[in-house]
Amino acid sequence: MKIRGKYFIAAVVCCLALLGGCDKPTVTKSPSSVPVVPDPPEPPEPQDITFTLMTYNVGTFNKYRDELGHFSYQEVAGIINAVGAKVVGLNETDHGALRTHVEFQESKLASTLSSTWDSHFFNAAYLWYGNAVIWDKATHWQGISFDRVVLEKTDGSEVRSMGAVEFYNFFFLTTHLDHVSETDRLSAIDKITAWAGEHNSGKPIFLAGDMNARPGSATLTKLLEHWIQLTGNDYTFPSDNPDRCIDYIFLYKAGDSDEMPSNLELLETGVVTADAVPSVATASDHCPVWARLLLRR
Repeated sequence: MKIRGKYFIAAVVCCLALLGGCDKPTVTKSPSSVPVVPDPPEPPEPQDITFTLMTYNVGTFNKYRDELGHFSYQEVAGIINAVGAKVVGLNETDHGALRTHVEFQESKLASTLSSTWDSHFFNAAYLWYGNAVIWDKATHWQGISFDRVVLEKTDGSEVRSMGAVEFYNFFFLTTHLDHVSETDRLSAIDKITAWAGEHNSGKPIFLAGDMNARPGSATLTKLLEHWIQLTGNDYTFPSDNPDRCIDYIFLYKAGDSDEMPSNLELLETGVVTADAVPSVATASDHCPVWARLLLRR
């Protein structure tokens, strides 16, 4: 037994020698397996820019699908191109929802517009439903940060949200306020305004969306305490025969003044109606609202 034990130990020693002894093996990663972190994009040189913002409640591209025979991505993309908007806030977007064929709708719309467009989704009450922002990187570069604010439900219909994208020249916020509760709308405005105050760095902060509130309402009155209304009161809903204004674009008041900053000029604003672009009547149940601005640097 002793002789057999010696032979066994010798065999083990030989095997370890062949395997490089008892040292811990060294693992060398191939270059392709090492993750490459790209450098952040370089900020563009300061310059005067003209840009067009839009807000559009797209109704999950589904409001008139029976009539169209398809989701309205092409129609919405055509309307955006007709206006020349390069940053668009979207309300009522699905993000992988079964009811809309598991499409990531904001990405689908961006790719329908062009390969240079990008998108970011901000969920509300459900992970698969909420707001989004899409933008053309060819003119507005990459969004450099994103933020989401939860807007709580009290006696309203559901939890809502605000989404924010920071670009090199401005912040763009999108939201969809509750359609049932004025209490929830007012509470949401407090949270959105507080967010804007915390992020007030000298860049313009724009807020766009379906506010579910008409001019002169308590919601609009509260908004105008801290925001300048850029778009008018032309009717935006329903798209086939508008009779009320509930969609807007605002600018945060950086100080106490109700005047636009001296380096920012509102050039033009409008609502796209079916009278001007017939596809608006069936692209969604809302008309899109837009504002064209000049920012001097």
